[in-house]
Amino acid sequence: MSQQYPCIPSEVIFEILLRLPVKSLVRFKSVSKSWLSLLSSPQFINTHLNISRNNHKDVPHKLLMLDRDQILSKKCALFSTEKNSTVVCVDLDYPVKSPRCIPMFIGSCDGLVCLSVENSLVLWNPSTRKWKEIPKETTHMSQDYYCTYGFGYDKYNLDYKLVLVYSSKIKNSGNEVKVYSLRTNSWKKIKGFVSGYVYSNSGVLVNGIVHWHTRPHQDFNGCYYIVAFNLETEKQGKLDLPSYENEDVHWDLMSSRDSLFGFCHCESQGEVDIWVMKEYGVKESWTKFASVAYYVIPGIFYLPLYINEDGDVLLVDGQSLVLFNTRNNMYKDLHIHIPDARFRIDMATYNETLVSPVIDEEDGCKLW
Repeated sequence: MSQQYPCIPSEVIFEILLRLPVKSLVRFKSVSKSWLSLLSSPQFINTHLNISRNNHKDVPHKLLMLDRDQILSKKCALFSTEKNSTVVCVDLDYPVKSPRCIPMFIGSCDGLVCLSVENSLVLWNPSTRKWKEIPKETTHMSQDYYCTYGFGYDKYNLDYKLVLVYSSKIKNSGNEVKVYSLRTNSWKKIKGFVSGYVYSNSGVLVNGIVHWHTRPHQDFNGCYYIVAFNLETEKQGKLDLPSYENEDVHWDLMSSRDSLFGFCHCESQGEVDIWVMKEYGVKESWTKFASVAYYVIPGIFYLPLYINEDGDVLLVDGQSLVLFNTRNNMYKDLHIHIPDARFRIDMATYNETLVSPVIDEEDGCKLW
């Protein structure tokens, strides 16, 4: 007599699958056509994503590390930011090869990682290995300019957007800003953007708003501040940074979960002040919770890569990747060797999801 297995209601299967890690769900797509249909459905993907968002403090992020000197090998290192977890470093291939150009991480949101490679922009989900190539936009600005990006999610329009900022190095010459919509698969030009010199790394995403720090023009002794671009309204604003009187400083911005952090490099004092904005948009809410001297750990100046809510900073110190505790000046060696990596490491933080880099799976989606 054949063994009879109980029939599990589809609603129960749905709830069980929602609580499984993405790696298992990707594997389970091959169980049957019905499971493939379920796990690929927008309802399941969005519900699984919302559970991850609502429990973001309990969901460890992954870190993608790109050693720019290893461009020909096309490898990334992947490990977890979960507290007290064992660091597992693995090789991870990524799409679009170009032996002539160094790839650059632009940002990540909901499991999608945005890369810039030569004349292409790439949206890539490392968990599902699906990716989409976006043609780069060009500028018609006649003056010398600097190009930077920002990437994030517009929850009102249910759309992932990429912001491109061409910022002139010449005073009062203006900026050119364009926004790419994944939903419409098109670019559009944005008017009325701030005229300051947006000279920074890729924008920092906090609560649907992309942030860049500005610096004075070459011929203008102005103040540093933050340009903030709202992905929903597509309007820009300004945030003040903490004041430093008669100090030669420069800033780096970072985010952790829902908080905006500022790293102020005080060269005359030989230290880095780390600030967090406790109440968004309020200058007086900037709170300094750590000052780290360069001599304590030089990597805090050269290459801070990531910060968590407890003030642990991931950075390269010498030829090692370390997690530095800014509260007690102690650090943990992660035993990941970085050969002569100063200024040649890119880092992107992401969480594992099933989100696709295309709206229509039949249109333009590739598998790496």
